[in-house]
Amino acid sequence: MTRIATATFEDLAYVASWLCLMDRKELAVTRDPDDYLKLARDAWETDIHKVALDDDLATPVFAFGVRRMAKDIVGVWGFKTSRGRRAIRTVTKYLLRDVIPDLRDTGIKRAICWVHPDNTDSQRWLAHMGFRPMATPGELGTPLILYQRDEPDEPASPA
Repeated sequence: MTRIATATFEDLAYVASWLCLMDRKELAVTRDPDDYLKLARDAWETDIHKVALDDDLATPVFAFGVRRMAKDIVGVWGFKTSRGRRAIRTVTKYLLRDVIPDLRDTGIKRAICWVHPDNTDSQRWLAHMGFRPMATPGELGTPLILYQRDEPDEPASPA
């Protein structure tokens, strides 16, 4: 069983030091994926930083979080170890049940992230969570695709 916890810096450094191959490839576009301490520091400095712990030994396998970018926009991020795929279901439930409603309650209307075109697993996962591609690699000046999730307008209250 997997559980979600607020990440410690050590959790983030552990996951960053054991990145799965696809996350290494994706991160290599914008940073040195071998500099795991810088990745952990950047993740630590975000507004929300969580980790999925593999219940076997409480080993961190998937790190994820949120950084506020504007009044109503957040950037979301995540990276995992090769064992992190096992945590996807738990992380998805946690995001849909807790994180997205909490962000909506604080006025967040949009979430964005960048994905490597070869990372089809992440693209499918983001689509399942309501994200859609908004900019192609050439438009961003990098080989990454911008994914975006917008909150639907609240229904008008009956008069």
